[in-house]
Amino acid sequence: MLEYRGKIPFLLNEYDQNIVYLCSSNRNIEDYYYVLKDIYRGNVIKLESSLYSEELEKDNYDLLEILNLKERYIILISLEAYLRDYFIEGKKYRFKVGESLDIKRLLSELESNHYEKSYLVEERNQYSMRGDIIDIFPKDSDNPLRIELGFDDEIERLTYFDIESQKSIEKKDDLYMYINSNKEKKTDFLDLIKSQENTKFFVENTELLRYKLSEIIEEKNLEEIPILEKYENLLKLSEHIEIKKFTNGELREFENQEYVKNLGKSENLKIKIVSEEEKRYREIFLGENFSFEKYPLFEGYQEGDTIVLTDRELKGIRVKRDRKDKEMLRYKTPLEIEEGDYIIHELYGVGLYLGIEVIDGNDYLKIKYADEDKLFVPVESIGRIGKYVSVSGEIPEIFKLGRKGFRKKYKKISEELIVFAREIVEIQAQRDLKAGYSFAPDTIWQEEFEESFPYRETESQMKAIEDVKRDMESTRIMDRIVCGDVGFGKTEVAIRAAFKCAMEGKQVGLMVPTTVLAQQHYERFSERMKNYPVTIELLSRLSTSKEQRQTLKNIKSGAVDIIIGTHRLLSKDVKFRDLGLIIIDEEQKFGVKAKEKLKKVRYSVDMLTLTATPIPRTLNLSLLGIRDLSVIDTPPVGRKPIVTNFIEGSTANIKDIIMKEIAREGQVFYIYNFVKGIEKKAEELSKILPDYLKIGYVHGQMLPKEIKDKIKDFENGELDILLATTIIENGIDIENANTMIIDRMDKLGLSQIYQLRGRIGRGNRQGYCYILTKEYVGKKAKEREESIKNLEEIGGGGLQLSMEDMKIRGAGEILGEKQHGALETFGYTLYMKMLQDEIAKIKGEFEDGLDDIEIKVNYPAFIPNEYIDKNEKVRVYRRISESRNISELKILAEELEDRFGKMPVEAQGLFKYLALKLRARKLGIKYAREIKGKNQCEIRFYNERVKFEVLLNLIQKRVVEYKKTTETLDYNGSIEEFINIYEGAGDENERV
Repeated sequence: MLEYRGKIPFLLNEYDQNIVYLCSSNRNIEDYYYVLKDIYRGNVIKLESSLYSEELEKDNYDLLEILNLKERYIILISLEAYLRDYFIEGKKYRFKVGESLDIKRLLSELESNHYEKSYLVEERNQYSMRGDIIDIFPKDSDNPLRIELGFDDEIERLTYFDIESQKSIEKKDDLYMYINSNKEKKTDFLDLIKSQENTKFFVENTELLRYKLSEIIEEKNLEEIPILEKYENLLKLSEHIEIKKFTNGELREFENQEYVKNLGKSENLKIKIVSEEEKRYREIFLGENFSFEKYPLFEGYQEGDTIVLTDRELKGIRVKRDRKDKEMLRYKTPLEIEEGDYIIHELYGVGLYLGIEVIDGNDYLKIKYADEDKLFVPVESIGRIGKYVSVSGEIPEIFKLGRKGFRKKYKKISEELIVFAREIVEIQAQRDLKAGYSFAPDTIWQEEFEESFPYRETESQMKAIEDVKRDMESTRIMDRIVCGDVGFGKTEVAIRAAFKCAMEGKQVGLMVPTTVLAQQHYERFSERMKNYPVTIELLSRLSTSKEQRQTLKNIKSGAVDIIIGTHRLLSKDVKFRDLGLIIIDEEQKFGVKAKEKLKKVRYSVDMLTLTATPIPRTLNLSLLGIRDLSVIDTPPVGRKPIVTNFIEGSTANIKDIIMKEIAREGQVFYIYNFVKGIEKKAEELSKILPDYLKIGYVHGQMLPKEIKDKIKDFENGELDILLATTIIENGIDIENANTMIIDRMDKLGLSQIYQLRGRIGRGNRQGYCYILTKEYVGKKAKEREESIKNLEEIGGGGLQLSMEDMKIRGAGEILGEKQHGALETFGYTLYMKMLQDEIAKIKGEFEDGLDDIEIKVNYPAFIPNEYIDKNEKVRVYRRISESRNISELKILAEELEDRFGKMPVEAQGLFKYLALKLRARKLGIKYAREIKGKNQCEIRFYNERVKFEVLLNLIQKRVVEYKKTTETLDYNGSIEEFINIYEGAGDENERV
């Protein structure tokens, strides 16, 4: 049977039987799978090529599950997956609300099946037990599960929870998990499936599969006869399908809109256009013979007298699908303090953190200073403390408490801070005064264009898009930074802004640091805007002198709408006819001269800057008002954090890593940052790898056309391994390349490694970065290795790298170099807090923090170690200290009960105490103390914030007594009771 590739999922959907379909490539599996998931009324499973054990085990459980359901199914399987043996049963462990759980038996089973115990569950095959809460991430599940126990170990609650937030997301009354597999009882795939009734088998591209089969036998050194027999047995049962596609000549013709229009006039043919841009195509192609469907089909086909065309044919692009796999991010920050860390207190400087100590029923952070001086900081003041991170790894200077050393430094920086804060307020005022061009609201074309985006926008990406549009439509000149991790969707924000500007007849200049990135952006912008009357040109050293002269003419005359280039765009000979928007990608990579030129145009035309330097979600630079900021901190759906491994750089290890990726039909980046030795390195690799693998290399000294062609070859799958210098650290987006090997890490900076790692894991596949370790690595490289090993992925983007030096650099880009020293002294978090406080003071908007209010109660108010582990407790305390109101506190309390179980009385006391502090701040109380052994308290207000009429009324009624000597109010009762009375009396006065 000969069939078009684009027709296969629809063909399989027509059968009533169960189907096993052997695909000739992983790409085919992916494409068929996403269409079948939408149209097939049954279960669809894909079993791809892989050598990663955790992926194989999950596949096996998924297969068992689909076979046990006794419902219709389609299994899409690769040749390698077909040749594997499968365990035929797995032990299920069932949990049901209301039933007792045998904890000892469960823990014994988990341990014997190699589940790792961890305080927080963060990946598969881990479990955790915290009080009455048991968390398990089963081998077969997409999400971990949470069991809460009540009296007599009865299950009170069952939920699945989210790895990133650690919060429950789905309640269940009963569920089961596979706890192990009987690995002794294995069988081949065909025997497992033949036990199923009513199953139809297909094999695709038999000739190609025979070639692959011989490769597998040779590569894995397998016995030829049994493997061939296994394959022949399937062939005998199967219907054979040979795949065909439109020819290259036909594809070239379909890209010509006039050709397609003429084709639609033929009486013998019907044209059906299937695309997310269905509305736009309706405007382009008119006539009875045309029909349209809104759907992201991967490829077209011909069936009888109907030709189905997609973006693959009409625009020459591969249609990407919205992935619905669950993202897996960890809930930690690398900047949280742990015992033994150096910390910095904004008033006392650097000290050594010794942990938490309970004093008078409250938790205090214990910090050691010089000469054994100790400082005890109440946990609600944790906002004054940050982790001290030194790029050099040197031990910081530690002062004695109460001495002038740090105070002197603090005073100097505080004075500079006040001056800088005033500058910021002035800049903000100037920006508000200057009028810019006001763009019109979105057109119908804008809406259609945005609908054609092949992915689902993330929440923070959508917010960034709306922020930019709001700026453009206002009369204020835009100066916005869009910050987001590598691959989080910043470019789409820029594309939509550029389109909006072009629709208004104004020109857009997009400036990037490298010619490679310029070419990538040119191709992406052209691809997205192909169906619209937008002219896009490229100005870089990839262009010839003749092309550059023509482009300059077009810019001047207005014939070009969007011009993409390097800092060449800042040259004197570049003259725009009507410039409406400048977009800067990775501003920090430009030189001093380029930055100075950019400053001159900053307040005359709308400017949008894109940066991947990690800035956490707590930062709100829009408060500073120098430049507005949008943070894209949500990873694309399906994005998984990159797994980073340090391994010895032996030839056996390198070969093993590459072959694992090739086995799952992927591609490999090999980073070697030496231009002179790169050719020799390519030869070394070719000697240790099979002949059929193709290796290419790129570096900055090659001709621009050579670089462009090599990257294009890699993107098109003509190369398996791309050996590259750091030239590829920006802008390369190759979805099939998900393994990276970094050689000679000692010659790279942290930010470079971070950017390079961002080139992989851009699809829905797990990305693996292998950093080769060598004996010759020096001390600094060792420190860098430790830094990377200690990285924790954080939400917000699953920002993979959020080290303090990176944040200082990122804030430095926005705030300017003068602030760099202060940023390094205090650390990023404390510096930003201090700066925002000063700005608020100048504006008269400053509100006292909880640090400035002293309240002492007669009940315990802390989190016991038995409830939350001491290190995790610090993270919780920081989040508590950031709560701005009682409703936020309440949400956090509910989260803790979900994650850690019912709160002990001490933790309940803490939330009650903090709620009291928040209420006290609102009322202007600065001091309140409950007297031990007595039902009595004393209160002191900020003079300027006290309601004198209310107090006078309470004194006259003898509810409180004023003591002149101490300037306090005495009340017979608790602080909470006094606050209730004071609030009530205030309401009464207002009514009168």
